[in-house]
Amino acid sequence: MARGELVYLSLYTLLASNRSGLFLVYFPIYLIVQDHASVPVALAIVAAAYVAASLVGPIAGRWSDRIGRRKPFLVGAELAAFPLFLVIPFTSSFVAAGLAFTGAQVALAMGSPALNAYVADVSAEGERGRGFGLLNAASYVGGIAGFLVTGALIAIVGYNAMFGFVLAVMVGTITVAVVLVPDLPLPPSPQRQPFRAYRALLVFAIAVSIRAFGSGAVGSYYGTYASGLGASSLDIAVIAIAGLGAGALTALPSGRYVDRAGPIRGIAYGTAFTIVSIVLFLLASRWEILIPGQALRTVGFALLNPGLLVYVTRLAPAGHRAEYLGVFSLINSTSWSAGPLMGGLAFSAAGPAGLFGFALGTSAISIVAVEGIYGRAGPRAPRLSPIR
Repeated sequence: MARGELVYLSLYTLLASNRSGLFLVYFPIYLIVQDHASVPVALAIVAAAYVAASLVGPIAGRWSDRIGRRKPFLVGAELAAFPLFLVIPFTSSFVAAGLAFTGAQVALAMGSPALNAYVADVSAEGERGRGFGLLNAASYVGGIAGFLVTGALIAIVGYNAMFGFVLAVMVGTITVAVVLVPDLPLPPSPQRQPFRAYRALLVFAIAVSIRAFGSGAVGSYYGTYASGLGASSLDIAVIAIAGLGAGALTALPSGRYVDRAGPIRGIAYGTAFTIVSIVLFLLASRWEILIPGQALRTVGFALLNPGLLVYVTRLAPAGHRAEYLGVFSLINSTSWSAGPLMGGLAFSAAGPAGLFGFALGTSAISIVAVEGIYGRAGPRAPRLSPIR
């Protein structure tokens, strides 16, 4: 399973993952502390950035399939985002910081469908769960390193330090993408899919993405929540690292489980784990309780992510893999990205209980929808189109 290409993609992901979790947890706090934004405004800025990024998924995926290339999208995304991250510490308001952050996220989103499609391209048909699991494991390990370093830097220097760290790591990410990742040629796919061909994909994406509204709200808020419970920047890093460590330990076994039992079971059980984690967050009276909560939440994602991606690659016809992943990302990522905004509204109405209640409700609706549509087929749901 572990072809050379997967090893290089895992190294690329290990380095790239240093920024995603950091910004999700610390960027709202940065906007609140450095730029004096309110909690709802900070969450709304994060939501707007990720919504804008999700819109480019279908375009980037279609473009990658059309020219039969993956590597240029990985390299181009990193190069375009670099100067935008560079300017954030020098901005004078949360509006300017938010605009630069949004531009950087849009640039990075150009590489996401190509990366996931690359994993599917080089993984054997029955081992794609393990392929995505390997990348997830690398992502969690990279995230741990990022939080260890950045948590200490923020405590010593301040929140601006995280941008310097991320930029330094991006130099390594760009180097790996340029030097090590092979530029594998693929048959170009100039044909467009008729709209009716997306029906099965759209039904699946909507059913599983209801959960993403709540996940996005919790993901962007738990650092701020921990801070309100008395956690320092280092304490917040401990919470994040506990989750990432749990994910690193379970990512590969979770990918194997998805290959063995089917992606629908992985999605259902992963959602169930996240529901338990949200209950722990809701009941927390001390920030230390967020440690097991975040660990369970990340274990849920370790099951969810390969399940989602494997199912989408099963639906994709030949020559349209990145395009299908991009369309799925548009729906799922937009739902996730709108989560901070909707969570901010729930927070404004009822405080933390409103935000976590919103997350619980969306997760419950999603798991019922998935079980209702796909659960009757058992753990190995029938394939809706041939695997290529």
